[in-house]
Formats: sequence, C-alpha cells, structure tokens
Amino acid sequence: MSVLAIVKMTVFPKKCQELLQTLEILKNTTCQAGSGCLEYRFYKERGDENTIIMIMEWQTQEKLEAYQNTDLFKVLQGAASLLCQNFELRIGAEPVEPDH
Repeated sequence: MSVLAIVKMTVFPKKCQELLQTLEILKNTTCQAGSGCLEYRFYKERGDENTIIMIMEWQTQEKLEAYQNTDLFKVLQGAASLLCQNFELRIGAEPVEPDH
C-alpha cells in the first residue's frame, strides 16, 4: 500500500513564486526512476494565495523514510525555513479506495 506525505506551508507574502519554483525543481529531481516517488503535486489553497499544499505519494513507508534522509529533503526544509512562516508535515496517510 502506498503512503502519502502531506505538507502544508504558509509562505511569507511575496515569496510564493520563489517557493513554487523551488518545489518544481525538487519535483523533477525527487521523482526520478527508482526513488519510490509515485506522485508529487502542489497547490495553492483556495482563497489563501500564501498557503501551499504539497502531496507526495510513495511506494512504501521505507522509500519515504529514505527520502527524508536525502539532501533533497534538506533542500525542501531549508527553503521552507527561509520562505515560510509555517511548515507542517503529515506522514503515513494512505489513499482510500472507493467501495464498489
């Protein structure tokens, strides 16, 4: 079963574009073949242009934990510390399959 990591970031005013550019670069690098990253998406929260929601789906908990020990994750944390007022990470959520 895949594992989700959900990050909610409140960006300092006028720093949103800089954060989005950083996330795009990280996305392209994080989801390379063999990393275990299945999907990496980010969105602006409706009605709040300074809140970014990032959703990463990983093949396994172990792949996610391995990612958290990489320089890429440190870059994400560093960007958040410079550009964001708040950085909230939730790990371990599993996608829900609809009943048929």
